[in-house]
Amino acid sequence: MGLLLKFKLPICLVFLLYFVALAAHGKESLSVEVLDEELTVDRYQAKGDQLVLFISTGFGMPERIDNISTEVAKLGVEFWHIDLVENLFLPKATSTFREMDGRYVAGLIAKANEITGKHVTVMTRAYASIPVLRGIRKWQQQQISAQYKLTNGLRSDIYLNGVILLSPELYSKVPDLGLEPIFAPVASASNIPVVFFQSGSRGNRWQMDKVVTELQKGGAQVYTKIFPGVTGIFYVADNAPETISLIKKLPREIVRATRLLMRTPTPLELAQLNVEQTEKDSKLDSSLRPFKGNPVPPPLDLFTARGERARHSDYRGKVTLVNFWASWCGPCVEEIPSLNRLIGKMKGTPFELISVDYAEDEEAIRTFMKEVDVDFPVLLDTDGKVSAQWNVVVFPSTFVIGPDGRIVYGVKGGIHWDTPKILGKLKALMNKKPK
Repeated sequence: MGLLLKFKLPICLVFLLYFVALAAHGKESLSVEVLDEELTVDRYQAKGDQLVLFISTGFGMPERIDNISTEVAKLGVEFWHIDLVENLFLPKATSTFREMDGRYVAGLIAKANEITGKHVTVMTRAYASIPVLRGIRKWQQQQISAQYKLTNGLRSDIYLNGVILLSPELYSKVPDLGLEPIFAPVASASNIPVVFFQSGSRGNRWQMDKVVTELQKGGAQVYTKIFPGVTGIFYVADNAPETISLIKKLPREIVRATRLLMRTPTPLELAQLNVEQTEKDSKLDSSLRPFKGNPVPPPLDLFTARGERARHSDYRGKVTLVNFWASWCGPCVEEIPSLNRLIGKMKGTPFELISVDYAEDEEAIRTFMKEVDVDFPVLLDTDGKVSAQWNVVVFPSTFVIGPDGRIVYGVKGGIHWDTPKILGKLKALMNKKPK
């Protein structure tokens, strides 16, 4: 009996320690009052002096967020996750994020420190980056108004480390095709330290340098890292091996980013905000619009999904549609049947459809084409550089080139291509002879 007890005691302790550890890093619901609103935060406690406040978009896979949050806590960094839009009963739309003023983000930063006494790193992704940067700026204003003593714009006891941006979308307006993106004014009025994680296969990959330049205008120190082969870490349709691998590695990347931001001074003095810029939302087009960019189309030299080389440098003599899309893009897939019908209705006329898939490998597109009928060749822009040359910002994006070889119309968004109105416009172009 004594021998049995000697073995039972360590086993009991093992189980006890296991459940204590599980409770320490498990999710709990925390109610936080900000501006007379009761906000619900998913809290993953940890013993360290650091806390990550993740303001999510409300889209994506909750289980991935939960797994990453749990692992970050296991590494000694407390993790708070909040779907702010859901808490405030607002519609989940890009326009909502563009219009949020950041007051609640500022309040959450202050509450996170007040409740835990920890240093705070804010994290967000995509369009939630706009209200998060506004919130951080608002927090800076509040700290200044509290009349803390500053030395060269800095304070030694400041508790905000900076911000981690995951593939941020900082556009206040999606521009017409061919034109440069229009950034929310707060992008160039942010001077806090930034760690910029960019998904290598996401549609905004080749806008990254422009975003970094915009952030640096306000004096922000920006550290960047690209995750090749990843479309969206929390995107339900992205099960690429690179993404699955990153999900396992991301907690350590977040902790490293937190430590890097800790070592970078966070200023309280405000960067200048250009109040003359507007931040109104822009709906995606649903019809042919006159093209306002450079009308000379860049050449195309790519391989198709069947391994054949396709070159296009002279677009004259026919009406040409150049359609940029991706299999993970819902509107892109939705407009494929109408593109198939368009080809049938244009048979026997000087018309060509060129389809360019964005940043997906040959095998993925071949698998997709076995499930979805695609009656036109698909060119593979595997690294996204060709799409960047055409200045594509959103998907799908389609350029309509006239017989003179110049771009006439541009469409950002999916449309029905075989309607009488669209067919009439395309056929009218055919009657225009090249100069």
